[in-house]
Amino acid sequence: MKRIITCFAVLLAPVVAFISCESSSPYLKSETMLENNVEEGQTRRFNPNAQAIVLVAPSVRNQYYKNVFQDIVDFQVEYANKINGRDEVIILVDHQTKKYYKGLVPNYILVSANIADIWVRDFAPVVTNEQIKFNYLPDYLNPGDANYIDNSFEKWYKGVGLQYGGKSNLILDGGNVVDNNKGKVVVTDRVLYDNPHLTMASAKKKLKRLLHASHVAIIKESPGDATGHADGMLMWSDDNTIILHDQPATVKQAILHELRTAFPGVNVVIAPDYYKFDQWQGFTSACNIYVNSLVTNDYIYVPTFNDTHDDEMLNFIRRHTTKTVIEVPAEKVCFMGGSVRCLTWQLDGQFAGDILLN
Repeated sequence: MKRIITCFAVLLAPVVAFISCESSSPYLKSETMLENNVEEGQTRRFNPNAQAIVLVAPSVRNQYYKNVFQDIVDFQVEYANKINGRDEVIILVDHQTKKYYKGLVPNYILVSANIADIWVRDFAPVVTNEQIKFNYLPDYLNPGDANYIDNSFEKWYKGVGLQYGGKSNLILDGGNVVDNNKGKVVVTDRVLYDNPHLTMASAKKKLKRLLHASHVAIIKESPGDATGHADGMLMWSDDNTIILHDQPATVKQAILHELRTAFPGVNVVIAPDYYKFDQWQGFTSACNIYVNSLVTNDYIYVPTFNDTHDDEMLNFIRRHTTKTVIEVPAEKVCFMGGSVRCLTWQLDGQFAGDILLN
């Protein structure tokens, strides 16, 4: 394609595109990517039993988000306030964008950083108590663009003094790793397509070793999902309970067989399918996908969609967990193809201090 200046279009995992040009990229200016100071004069105590939940704000300088910028901010503000006081929460935000959050969330949760995009789940390390970093190189993304996004996160991560629990060249998005934080992990067979040298058996063996997992299930991906992520299909509502969003008959029995074989004694509950098909920028929406929930030690943050089925699904999840269920309105972002889980990275609460106090 002929062009005067070097530009690239990024299809961001799971579902969003980002346009960046060398002449105008907000991430290539002289401003450091490693600034991470909390607002001056702010102090914070950390709950050692909580998890740290990290969101990445959209940059006001990013023209791709121009028409949805305020919707994303509104979602993140409400989401962060739901988390704050339950788990630890941090919003990584650049200097120009910070003013859109001030006064709406506590200043001490705003941390200055330049991360190249908002879908942090996919390029951040996985498994809360392990922090294993995989190769972010999905087949729906140009390799150069994927590296650009990934590098922005890695520079910040290392700059605040965090260290991975392990690193692998295996291609695997964070949205495709759903675990119970107790050694049981689910991924879809997208991992086999992205890493064709692996067999089902060798992939399970490798994942068990890398993730220090006792059990791994590799299920068929949901038909029509461009990303192939497991977190749009199921969630662990308790250590030994999986809630599976009902799937087409063509794959449901195979999925159930794999889950029950991989996890003897785990209860698999099928949630009704109230999904309404829609597309945005070529990706299917995540509206009415209630299993795209964020699960922490004591809480489940469940997306709702201003839909007639919201109360029914909140009660359904409550019946199948001992954790406290927290409603998070997600109708302002779900049309982009992700919601509560997709837009967060989680890690043990002790790491929050490393991020904020470095």
